[in-house]
Amino acid sequence: MRLLVVLDRPDTALFTLGTAGALAERLCADQIRILHPRLADNPAFQTPDEGMPTTEEQQRFAREVTERADRLREIASAWIRSASSGAHPQPDRQWVEIAGDVRKIAAQEARSADFVIHGRPRAGDPAYVVDAFAGILYDAEATLIVAPLQDYASVGHRPVIGWHPSHALDNAISAAMPLLETAERVTLIIGEHDGNETQLPAFASTLGRRGVQIIVDRFRIDGDVGEQIRTHALAANADLLIMGAYTRPHFLEWLFGGPTQDLFTHATLPILTHH
Repeated sequence: MRLLVVLDRPDTALFTLGTAGALAERLCADQIRILHPRLADNPAFQTPDEGMPTTEEQQRFAREVTERADRLREIASAWIRSASSGAHPQPDRQWVEIAGDVRKIAAQEARSADFVIHGRPRAGDPAYVVDAFAGILYDAEATLIVAPLQDYASVGHRPVIGWHPSHALDNAISAAMPLLETAERVTLIIGEHDGNETQLPAFASTLGRRGVQIIVDRFRIDGDVGEQIRTHALAANADLLIMGAYTRPHFLEWLFGGPTQDLFTHATLPILTHH
């Protein structure tokens, strides 16, 4: 079991690493690869009409890239040292820096991981954060855990599934099966317009026969669906929300702001998703 952690922001790094550690313990992971994809070129000067950076601009860009990498390396190294001092066997933890096209680096690395953990995107994030996220989710089509901006002692013991039949959600559930099959309970949150119109998925019966407690929470859709899902997931005392990624325009609108109130901006749970 291989986990990839993508770090690109010092202010969210510890929460992302904490989520990775909890997930690794839950899955008995063998390896945690901690990746920092470093910008090689100044994104402000990518096309001829943007001109050429001055010496001062180039020096400032290089300094910012180096300072960010140094800070992330310090955070990751301290986290690795603290983990290695524990009494229980720990997965192999590696720090890796790769310079170049952030989106391509993130996608290439994500393809060889079972789960990828990335910090929660926020409105106004730099382009390299959006690029890494898109490379993981859309280019590599990897199973992505979006880390919350708070610590969770566990990940996946009490998962909640935002159930709405889709191919993307099928992929997410398939990837999450090692967590679902050994969960304390699994809650299906089902938003409906009329009530009881959505059939339960077949895997719910399969998990029930394995001894997993299945809880069904149906609600009438009234207003912001994302906010309703978040409210019901938190009420279930969940430690993981599983949902499928929408088509790119709609999903990125949810992630980075837009007319729809953003579930990801306000959610306080780790989120497992797949495109």
